[in-house]
Amino acid sequence: MLMKQRKNRLEDALPKFSDYLRKWAKERPEHTAFIYRDSAITYHEFMKKSETMAKYLLKIGVGHGDRLAYIMTGRPEFFVFYMAASMVGAIVVGLSTRNPVQEMLYILENAQPSHILCLDSLGEDRYQERLAKVFAQYPFYGQIWLVEGCRELPQAHSFEDIMSQNYDDFADALAEREKQVGSDDGLIIVYTSGSTGRSKGALLTHRNVISSALVQLQEFGAPTGCTPADIFQHQVPVNHVSGAIEWGATPIIGGCTQVLTDGFKAKEVLENTEKYKATILAGVPTMWTMMFNLPDFMEYDLSSVRFCLVSGAMVSKKIVQGMKEISPYCCNGLGMTETSGFMTYSDVGASAENICQTVGKCAPEFEMKIVDKDGQPLADGLPGEILYRGPTVMKEYYHEPELTAAAIDKDGWLYSGDIGFIDQNGDLRLLGRTKDMYICGGYNVYPAEVEEQIARYPGVSLVAVLPVSHEIMGEVGCAYIVPKPGYSLDGKGIREYLKDLLADYKIPRKYEFRECLPLTPLGKIDKKNIIR
Repeated sequence: MLMKQRKNRLEDALPKFSDYLRKWAKERPEHTAFIYRDSAITYHEFMKKSETMAKYLLKIGVGHGDRLAYIMTGRPEFFVFYMAASMVGAIVVGLSTRNPVQEMLYILENAQPSHILCLDSLGEDRYQERLAKVFAQYPFYGQIWLVEGCRELPQAHSFEDIMSQNYDDFADALAEREKQVGSDDGLIIVYTSGSTGRSKGALLTHRNVISSALVQLQEFGAPTGCTPADIFQHQVPVNHVSGAIEWGATPIIGGCTQVLTDGFKAKEVLENTEKYKATILAGVPTMWTMMFNLPDFMEYDLSSVRFCLVSGAMVSKKIVQGMKEISPYCCNGLGMTETSGFMTYSDVGASAENICQTVGKCAPEFEMKIVDKDGQPLADGLPGEILYRGPTVMKEYYHEPELTAAAIDKDGWLYSGDIGFIDQNGDLRLLGRTKDMYICGGYNVYPAEVEEQIARYPGVSLVAVLPVSHEIMGEVGCAYIVPKPGYSLDGKGIREYLKDLLADYKIPRKYEFRECLPLTPLGKIDKKNIIR
């Protein structure tokens, strides 16, 4: 079990999410909470807008524990909705802007939201049209609060119209309702990506989210962690734990500023970082690769950035070295939806080698252990499944008691499905996921370990390893590779390179070179769609 020795950073936690907005609106009312499309919103304005929406929710009868769904990008309207729901004890439920009809249908049937916040003007993708197809199979009688776009569905109401009205008659009711909201009440349901099966709705409480945020705020950069002076560049999906919590709730809880965008575009992220002097810059490896690959990358002034983070997948040393050139303080963190975000962090001043090979150590407020297939703890150096316990572990998979019981044991340990081991320095090294593992000639192969080595080969931009059937070995690896511009790669050369790095059964037998690989909304490689 790995824990850093330092003061428990959760001792002074406030009970609920909205307490932090009220704190900063009182202490720093004119401090900027959000910057979006060159417009700034202060903490005072954020609080007033959230109160207006919260009073409207009470007016239309939204109850404590009701679910409110959203289909949104990261923009101010989402955060007003998120905070207003927290004030009245409602639970927000995220749908991806990329969810097809059947995935939307599954989430709505599982969560049973009473109302939906919907953006309907992002490019050519009309979410109202997708919802109309969903409603043909799912009876929905609530309101749709439409941000931009034309009201086509009969349930649609303009969000802007709602926010322009006065609901002061509900001020006392809001104050009373807010008193009833507790730390262990649900705040948000985040649906897992479904990369290893059907997506599940992780119900996260106020305590879960606040605990994750308070630790993250201190872990992000030397010497003192985050302060209200920090500016987060936010470009990740808000239906994901990254956009809703790590890059969404966390800056609010810390009184920081967020520069919001409607999604990841490498050029826009760098322009925003330079223009607004963002201090925190992060992304999955794919995002970093796309930024570094811009031909004019070196022309951007990123001197304001004091902390860089990479997470979500294995990362090459070249990417980490590029991050180190932006700031000496870099981190590779590991977390999951079910833990409300990060559980591990690299040590302050960790080397590029350490950051690209490990995901650091478990934060001291949380617990972690490695176990064998029978659930027995393993000694350092031995690979097994990673388990977590602590105040950030989800309350449940919503309306899925059997899945919840399978994921969290009677002692509160969450089985992550990730495989790893503790190295000689006490850092966690990932090998893959239990369901990613395949068996080649009787030997277990973890794709993440193989991908890490292939990613270091000159000219490799992206790589994913998947098993394919084999008449003799049962399964062998197939490497799907995107070369960097200007490189011509071949499987024979990569296979020779891997002979000195991996056991022969781990080396992929097949190689396919692609112009691109499918990505999830967060920018991770979407393995389940590679071979479709």
